[in-house]
Amino acid sequence: MTCKWVSSIDDNVACNRCADESGYCIFHKENKNIEESEIFINEIKNQKISDFRGFIFNEKFVTKDVIDYKYKRLSFTEAQFIKEAIFNDYEFKYDTDFNYTLFEEKVSFKRVTFYRNCSFKETKFVKENIGKKIFEKVKFKGQNLVVNNVENLPRMDGIVFRNYSKFILTNIHYEKEDYLYGKINFKIARIQAQKIGDHDRIGYYYYNERNYGSKIMKITDYPNKREYLSAKFYDSLSRYAIGYGEKPWNILIITILIISIFALLYMLTGLMTSSGDYIGINLSNISKYSISEIINIYVNLWYFSMITFATVGYGDMIVINTMGKILVCIEVFFGVTLAATWASVIIKRMIR
Repeated sequence: MTCKWVSSIDDNVACNRCADESGYCIFHKENKNIEESEIFINEIKNQKISDFRGFIFNEKFVTKDVIDYKYKRLSFTEAQFIKEAIFNDYEFKYDTDFNYTLFEEKVSFKRVTFYRNCSFKETKFVKENIGKKIFEKVKFKGQNLVVNNVENLPRMDGIVFRNYSKFILTNIHYEKEDYLYGKINFKIARIQAQKIGDHDRIGYYYYNERNYGSKIMKITDYPNKREYLSAKFYDSLSRYAIGYGEKPWNILIITILIISIFALLYMLTGLMTSSGDYIGINLSNISKYSISEIINIYVNLWYFSMITFATVGYGDMIVINTMGKILVCIEVFFGVTLAATWASVIIKRMIR
């Protein structure tokens, strides 16, 4: 009887080993007893297996005690480590992947060296591992370390990268109590991206680093409450207005909103054209205006709001009361500030 294990991510991948009465081979069988677990490890050694796709490790697994033979690639794709997985002091000399791997207990990569590429895609760690330094004194000398959509990704500040190594960190999310580790990991990714000149990803890493950092700001980190509130205000302004400098289109959207809102306000205060015509709406007698008249008035006032925001001021329209002058001053201030911000963000991205 052939083992009935089939890959959950690729239906074309299945096991063709002989199965026992459970319907699975020794490698894919769940709930192995002690004797079966010993046979499981011995078979790995004897067959010098390097593809552990879908293997179920029921007992503690220590890599250096098992994989002491040559291989061309190590794949732990879809493997399940029911108990501890210890990779300490091991040298991964060729490409290694932990894609769709499940670590149900403690896992440790202390003093590990990666000489080639390594990937963690759709990998799942238990939540207890997030704050632990499972990557301690790790040396990564390969070309690419890819971490994508990993659940409960532990802190990675124990990894030392070579100057040419690329660290790709995408689709990683943390819950409120783990925001600190999100900040740490995206900071590491940003620094490494800056080292190798990976400009396409620097902005993404920087935004997420700042975003997680803003969520863990505490009043105890500042000399006084005033300093904290000031930092919190500017951080929120930076995040929503320009996406920490990585979302310049936010400025364009805000600009259109400001111009449109002030155009509505000018409808209430009214304007006078250079020819002496009044443009505005009398709310006490609004029923006399048709829809087309209101639209035409709004378009004219939107034009005025636009040139005011841009601080051009052609002089073909002027405000006629104190409230109108106050609105103009406020809008000019917004215009000057956002124009400078837009310029700095665009120049920053162009230089990068």
